Order: sequence, then C-alpha cells, then structure tokens
Amino acid sequence: MGSRHQMQFLYDAVPDVFFFTKDRDSRMVWANRQLIKRLGATREEDVVGAHDSKFFPMEVAKKYRADDCYVMETAQPINNRVEVFYNETKILDWYITSKIPVFNESGSEVIGVAGVIRSYKAGKRWAAPASEIEEIVEYMRTPEGSLATVEELADRAHISSRQLNRKFQAVFGMSVRDFKIRTRLNSAADDLSNTDHSICQIATDHDFSDQSTFSRLFRKHMGMTPLEYRRSYHNPLGSSSESEG
Repeated sequence: MGSRHQMQFLYDAVPDVFFFTKDRDSRMVWANRQLIKRLGATREEDVVGAHDSKFFPMEVAKKYRADDCYVMETAQPINNRVEVFYNETKILDWYITSKIPVFNESGSEVIGVAGVIRSYKAGKRWAAPASEIEEIVEYMRTPEGSLATVEELADRAHISSRQLNRKFQAVFGMSVRDFKIRTRLNSAADDLSNTDHSICQIATDHDFSDQSTFSRLFRKHMGMTPLEYRRSYHNPLGSSSESEG
C-alpha cells in the first residue's frame, strides 16, 4: 500500500493544506512542509517535539491543547472546526481544522492526534454551522461592520443578540464581542506590517479606546506587542523609536 515516506510526499504536494501528528502530550511528531514553513521554521527538526506554545500566543495554544485532549480522551474526531491560525503574512486568521485520534498498532490505545488545517474561505462550504453566520462574519470584516454593535449585528441577522452569541460560540468558540476584537486586531496587524502609521494612529483607526488598551489586547491575542510584531517583519518602517503606551 506504499510506505510512510510516500504518504508524506503526498501530504507535501497538497497546496495550502497543513497536516500534522502529535503525541499524547501534544508535542509535534510530524508536520508537512507547508506547515513547517507557515510556523516560521525551515527544518522539520525545528518543529518536532515542540508544543504549540512555541509558535502561537498562549491563549491560542491552550485552545489547541484542549481540542487535542478532547480527541484523545474520547477517541472521537473533531470535524471542520473554525479557529484561528497564521495566514501567509503571519496574521492570525480563520481556518478550518479537523482532528482524529491516532491509535497504537493493536488499536487498543490512543497514542496521539492527527489533523488537517485548511483556509476558511477555501473550505467554508464544508463547515455547515459556519454558513449560518457567514454573511455576518463577512460584514464584520468591512469598515462599517467592524464598528457595528452586537445588537446591530443581531438585527442584521434577524435574530436576538443571545441567539447570535450562541451561534458564534458554537462555530468559533467565542462570543460576538470577542470575535469583533479578534477581527479588529487582525486588521490592525495588517496595518502594522504594511503601513508606516504610528501605533497610536492604528489603535484609533481600528476603534480601540487608546494605545494602551490596543497594546494590551494585541499582546494577549498575538503573543507580542504591536511594536514587536512590526519589527518581526524586519521592515524599516518598524524601526522607529515609538513607544508602546
């Protein structure tokens, strides 16, 4: 039926799809080339044995670990879960993840978890629950939608605020408010990497009350400050001496 190396060659050949396997402690055992590159590594050795916390903000890594534990403890798969993952510009964006338990040779014990990650936009037709709020999600990505209140979004969806929050919790594992914050942070991160606007200006442009609040939330969700994020691109625009606030 072909060797393991042949299967790995196949996984490496599939574009824009990320494959991985982890052990019981959620340490990476194997990742395809696309995933290694997306994590900012150049060699498999840089990834094998590492926890998600090496590459992602702690809050995100904890969520990944919780899903891993669920799969391993219940021996049940997770199918088409929409969650955050790094896009090609190292910004946390929405992706679809599926995970399955990995058994030992006798099939009597779960020894790890395997999964596949793909773009939300490319794969959203497989995520049926997400389709119910797809229009609202896309609207929230627009300048007007990013400023809309939860109540205004619920009115647009023709449901109550409670129902809208329930749908967001089911699909994204977070409230509408938290999703709004993540969306604004993602957009702000794009500005940090592609413009010379000051951090204070970016905070204002993306409706954060002040630079200090923006920096605190950015660090919480992205695992680094806005200035550190900008500098990580080795962009001359980020070499200024502006403070974090």
